Amino acid sequence: AYVVGCYDGEAAVGSARLLWDGGYTVYLTDVMVLPEYQGLGIGTKMVERCMDFLRAQLRPGWRFKVHLLANQGREGFYQRFGFVPRPNENAGPAMDQWIEWKEEETTDEI
Repeated sequence: AYVVGCYDGEAAVGSARLLWDGGYTVYLTDVMVLPEYQGLGIGTKMVERCMDFLRAQLRPGWRFKVHLLANQGREGFYQRFGFVPRPNENAGPAMDQWIEWKEEETTDEI
């Protein structure tokens, strides 16, 4: 739904994405800044732009739940924007898995 990039001249030094199908669930993902550019406020500005984009989509009575998976030790960065760590009294831990294609796995029908 939305992609933010930061460049130093022609070189990409940061990016962030919102995955959203227009429903109430949104995923903030791939917030990345090259190590030599970290600490300059680039990540903060990109997340702010993503959140501003979402707020601009709101209509009366609407609300969105924004999800993310923070890297270990980076939770504090996202808490500054109002994100709440999981697990907590209302929600269990975030979960994920990798699914990889293997040649022998094919599906002919659904």
